[in-house]
Amino acid sequence: MGSPKEVFAKIEEQLKADPAKAKEIDGIFKFDVTGAAAGIWIVDCKAVAVTEGDGEADVTITVGDDDLVAIDAEELDAMQAFMLGKVQVEGDMGLAMKLQEIL
Repeated sequence: MGSPKEVFAKIEEQLKADPAKAKEIDGIFKFDVTGAAAGIWIVDCKAVAVTEGDGEADVTITVGDDDLVAIDAEELDAMQAFMLGKVQVEGDMGLAMKLQEIL
């Protein structure tokens, strides 16, 4: 099983592999990860960067560390996790839906 740090490193690789696609999304996501491997990460599609630490965002996504890793491993569907309350979204819901394009 991976870790949130590994998930965000992978997201950063994907953003940098296709910066034009990232810039099309044109938003900043804050991930508030809870659990044993808790932390906050900013996925900035405008600047095509991923950073650890708090900051301004258009949408905040709160998710448990195990659920984040399971979503990344495609063991848990992100939309199903949202419907089950395992993922909470605050802010621009339309922008949150675009997140699937880079994950």
